[in-house]
Amino acid sequence: MKLTKRRITVGALSTAVVVAMTSVTTWALADTKATTPQSGSPVRLVVGYKDGANRVAATNTLSAAGARKLDAAADSAALDQIRASTVQVPAARSAATIAALRNDPNVAYVEVDQQRKATLVPNDEAYQEGEQPEIDEVRAPLAWDQTTGGASPVKIAVVDTGVNAVGDLAGGAVLAGYDFVNGDASPADDAGHGTEVASLIAARGNNTRGMAGLCWTCQIIPVKVLDSQGSGWDSDVAAGITWAVQHGAKIINLSLGGPTSSKVLSDAVAYANTNAVLVVAAAGNRVSAGDPLTNRSYPAAYGDVVSVAATAQRSNALASYSYRNKAGDTWVDLAAPGTVTAMDRYGNYNNKVDGTSFAAPIVSGIAGLIKAKNPSFTGWSLMNALQNSAAQHKISGTGVNYGKIDAPHALTYATDTVKPKSTGIIPSQNALVRGTATFTAGGASDNKSGVRLVQLFVNGVNKGYAAKAPWSVALKTNAYNGPIKVRMVVWDKAGNSFQPSERTVIVDNIAPVVKITSAPKSGSKITGTVTVKFAASDARGVKVTQLLINGKVSQVRSTTTPFTFKATSVPNNTTVQLRTYDKAGNAGLSAKYTYKR
Repeated sequence: MKLTKRRITVGALSTAVVVAMTSVTTWALADTKATTPQSGSPVRLVVGYKDGANRVAATNTLSAAGARKLDAAADSAALDQIRASTVQVPAARSAATIAALRNDPNVAYVEVDQQRKATLVPNDEAYQEGEQPEIDEVRAPLAWDQTTGGASPVKIAVVDTGVNAVGDLAGGAVLAGYDFVNGDASPADDAGHGTEVASLIAARGNNTRGMAGLCWTCQIIPVKVLDSQGSGWDSDVAAGITWAVQHGAKIINLSLGGPTSSKVLSDAVAYANTNAVLVVAAAGNRVSAGDPLTNRSYPAAYGDVVSVAATAQRSNALASYSYRNKAGDTWVDLAAPGTVTAMDRYGNYNNKVDGTSFAAPIVSGIAGLIKAKNPSFTGWSLMNALQNSAAQHKISGTGVNYGKIDAPHALTYATDTVKPKSTGIIPSQNALVRGTATFTAGGASDNKSGVRLVQLFVNGVNKGYAAKAPWSVALKTNAYNGPIKVRMVVWDKAGNSFQPSERTVIVDNIAPVVKITSAPKSGSKITGTVTVKFAASDARGVKVTQLLINGKVSQVRSTTTPFTFKATSVPNNTTVQLRTYDKAGNAGLSAKYTYKR
């Protein structure tokens, strides 16, 4: 794919804003945040009148409330065209005034006058010169009215060719990272791809130079897993994912992929999901002339990964090179602009760079804005908001599950707040356990986001977790003896939790004692009927005792009734031994007797 590149000259440009005017209805204004006056401040009202209305009663109501007319002559004349006027009333009288006006048959409506904010448009050269149409395609300026990233930076890992902290990524935008290709702590970008990806996510906006990324205060964790040719091993990619999670990444961008799955890569993605981290991956680009564009690409095709296709520039149609779903398939979630302006590893700004590699970071940057606005959101919560926002802008055909990403819509979605459920901890109260005991959150389920993990706590200490059904956690009990308190916490993917009732179980790793109290002398010759008497004991109770003849179970007793056997029923050389099991399942052996016949 040929790339058209142009160096964008850095220089000062004046700030531009688009002022959204009250009462004007436009597509862009549909998501402009409205604010109401602070409590106790005078309340500004808009009163709308019916056609041909007699305004005398309404005027009297307003006068009695101490209302002050706000319309200047020009304003009044303009609002008269739509039969409306504005007044200001004391806050203490606003509710009663509104109620009275709504009962007036001449009043069509009364509402609190809303305030609109100027829509933020960045003054970065690339945007000002029209070289970042992708920003407007996802309606980012309307999202920036709500947040540009916040004061507590969201950490986003770029698992790629490394990232250079140059240009709009200088000055704290890039954190310390790691290079899994060379095995050191210097993840410099020697290919350029990772820096381009990072610039789309977090290039500092509204700073009069360069370009604007999607999340202006997000911080990039650079994780180098691809070499200078853009290639890397699954084991390095997997290590990079887990390392990023361990170092605080809340979002991981994977603008990489391949045609086959691997266990190590799948497990790394699952690890990120288990730790509530969002994984965003590029769906993939055409690799040959005969490529059907519908073959699955990994890691994008894994569950709980936001898989991103690319749209053509200034279009809602998928780009000709972008991978997509075939009929009946669902692995590609949504789309974002695939032709972008990005910053290379030297700090140059290049336009018309294209690929799903650059659609994915647009989605990751929007995810950063969502996380900044909603710090408690988990990876699933972010994914839910992204998918729902994309569903507002459908793409024709079966190419993606939802549609094209929409930044301001993505900031409007709430998360799942319903707790998961469980019928209780298995085993039951006061159960005896030994060895490696398994504890299960019985009937663990969730009505929306799904169960993410179940944690096990013993005597208040975290002892592990289960990340898949049947939601069982194994515990080695050799360090315990006697009663222990067991607690399990069920977490859903949205971060809600439920704790079944705590259990007390009894750990018993002590074997019972069994000994033969009466039997022919070991080494003697046996004839006729042989009687073996015994005694068995255990602090928590004996379950059964077995008679072993030549190592095989011959008889079983649940009492201390003596064992008997015919001498003629056993071989010429015979061993006799007893084995007792206690109620916890521990086994004890008696001394072994040998006989001839």
